[in-house]
Amino acid sequence: MATHKSTLAKLLAKENITVQYGNYQTAWFDIKDRILGLPQWKDMGKDVTDLLIGHEVGHALFTPFEGWHDSPEKLEGCPRSYINVIEDARIERHIKQNYAGLVGPMSRGYKKLFDEEFFGDLSDMDWDQVKLIDKINLKAKIGDHIDVPFTDEEEVYFKRAMTTETFEEVTQLCRDILAYTKENQEDLLTPPEAPAESGNEENEMNDDPTANMGHDDMESTGEDNGNQQAGANPNRDAETQEADEESSQQDGEESAGSEDDSEATGKDGKTHKDEDVSITDENFRRNEHTLLERDEHGGQVAVANAFSKEVADQIVIPYSELKASRLQTLEWENALNNPAYREEFKSYLKEVKRNVNYAVKEFEMRKAAYRYTRAQTARTGSVDVNRLWSYKTNDDIFARVTRLADAKNHGMMMLIDYSGSMNNTMSQVMDQLLHLVVFCKAVNIPYDVYGFTSTNKKLGSSGWDFDEAIAKAKSRESEVNHAGLSLPQIISSTLKKADWEEALYHIYMRKFLASDSYIWIEREILSIYEEYGSTPLNEALIRSHDLIKTFKRKHAIDKMNLVILSDGEANNINIVRSRNIDYIPSDSRWGPTLIHLDGRTVRTKGRGSECTKTLLDNLRKNYGVCTLGFFIADGSYNFWRKIEDATGDYIYGSDDRKPFNREFAKHKCVTFNDALGYNQFYIVKNGKNFSTDDDGFEVADDASTGTIRSQFKKYSRSKKTNKSLLTNFGKAVAQ
Repeated sequence: MATHKSTLAKLLAKENITVQYGNYQTAWFDIKDRILGLPQWKDMGKDVTDLLIGHEVGHALFTPFEGWHDSPEKLEGCPRSYINVIEDARIERHIKQNYAGLVGPMSRGYKKLFDEEFFGDLSDMDWDQVKLIDKINLKAKIGDHIDVPFTDEEEVYFKRAMTTETFEEVTQLCRDILAYTKENQEDLLTPPEAPAESGNEENEMNDDPTANMGHDDMESTGEDNGNQQAGANPNRDAETQEADEESSQQDGEESAGSEDDSEATGKDGKTHKDEDVSITDENFRRNEHTLLERDEHGGQVAVANAFSKEVADQIVIPYSELKASRLQTLEWENALNNPAYREEFKSYLKEVKRNVNYAVKEFEMRKAAYRYTRAQTARTGSVDVNRLWSYKTNDDIFARVTRLADAKNHGMMMLIDYSGSMNNTMSQVMDQLLHLVVFCKAVNIPYDVYGFTSTNKKLGSSGWDFDEAIAKAKSRESEVNHAGLSLPQIISSTLKKADWEEALYHIYMRKFLASDSYIWIEREILSIYEEYGSTPLNEALIRSHDLIKTFKRKHAIDKMNLVILSDGEANNINIVRSRNIDYIPSDSRWGPTLIHLDGRTVRTKGRGSECTKTLLDNLRKNYGVCTLGFFIADGSYNFWRKIEDATGDYIYGSDDRKPFNREFAKHKCVTFNDALGYNQFYIVKNGKNFSTDDDGFEVADDASTGTIRSQFKKYSRSKKTNKSLLTNFGKAVAQ
């Protein structure tokens, strides 16, 4: 079911509530942190969606803890399903009064559910055999779509149900309705059967995704490292909490308040048993599981939410913070103050600028060609005096004007893989990056460059301890696990001149020190936020959605380019799930996943490479991003394996490899269009194949003119093709 962002915005504009979706048995509300958890409903139309959301938000705003459907609190003389019916009527009236736009959708939504027999088969209804509580439930929810006959006495109770203001009035009305039913409809009383005493009950409930499927479920997600039982109330005293947990363990159940319980321990320590139930309410709750999202095989789809603001803010390491962290390392201070390194950097930077000049000229030519091919010529209405002489033979004697197409305002964001396997090629990567940054500065393209790794010390460990993820990093239930994601801002076009030069110098020093001779020193100049780790690319892409949106707005970008440079597959994403919530079982690793991201629902087939492709496609489709991917293969095996991934086919023998070998020999990379989520995807090899060094222009003293010409062509071609990152980016942005 797609998230109806507009509805949520209207409902929550005035309320301090965070809404998130997950694989929950039922809705729940955390009183302390004001978080409303909603099950992942399938798409049954906007009316049903607005009905369900409006109903649950109404509970979050107006229902106290003891009023939620699965609350363990037992109120004497108030059957739980009676409370559900009367409290539903109260909170739905309040939510519709506050948000008048919900009146129509909720009415139509209930009509649809009524037609699909969510309240039971009412086609041959004998109203004499229908209890008062069920009449009230049907009339309150379905309204004018159904004609419910009330006696004069029953009409009084119905009017009271439609005018209750406080929860105390709800409970008193429930007691009065129960008393009326005992007196006038005693033969219709249907107390529930006692729960089965089978020792396998817990396993049966866990295996059956439809078991314990209540409508409203009060849960707490307090920071207790997962020791709290499902349905526990953070505001209750410790003694009552312990009693509930003991009772739950003895009964072999996971929650003290499942919908099928007919008896439970109340505050007074006594066992209470509901004296009656609302049949229509019970029917509705038994049918609720059919509203949940399923995959094509009927299995439960895993549900995740984007990072909370607290986590998102800690993921990005601004350059100012990165700079301060680097200065805590002695080796970086030594490098900053080393005159010899500074002189070498100046010489190197001059060579980079010379190398970039050809790319700048090519970019300007491509941009001019783009504008010229889209130029429009129109008559001005004024006579062209140079054509006036031909007026007898030519009707077209008017002056013309040519309007060139406006060049697009480009922007670039780059994500560089800082995983451990990049260690052997980091020198070449930094070399390519330097050329790209100087190019962007020369042609005035705004840019941000981030590394991505899994060594964010602010977020604790690498995120596999979900309770730690919640307690330390402020992660929420059903949020994508941050996996220790760190996005250090390596360099940006928005930096002040001194910071920009220092950031560029650090890139140069890393290029220099990451060579084989100095590899052990390279790590000594790194911040704790840019150390080598794993490959949290999917988590980085999730965070990048908001970064890109902000970047485009800030710089008024027409065409946004996202460049990703990596040498491996992304980690599988995981979902934060502490022990507080009763989850519906789902395939937690390989199955389909729905990610609620920036008001949209992104559906991916898996958690690894399929997730990467889906997130990239979402950026292309909904954010207007051109995605460029550079895969650095560390050998022939990974080179051909990635080509197979890009083609979607096996490369069996030498004949199949020939076209790719020819392309690689000519361009130093193999290029694919619209592959793996990228507009352009480039496969290169590490080492010299990803170096900016040219082949050198050397000829013998007695070389012929033809030899000199051939060597010069080879030299010129190598100067261009060896800068594959710069060359291909220049082509992309000149469109």
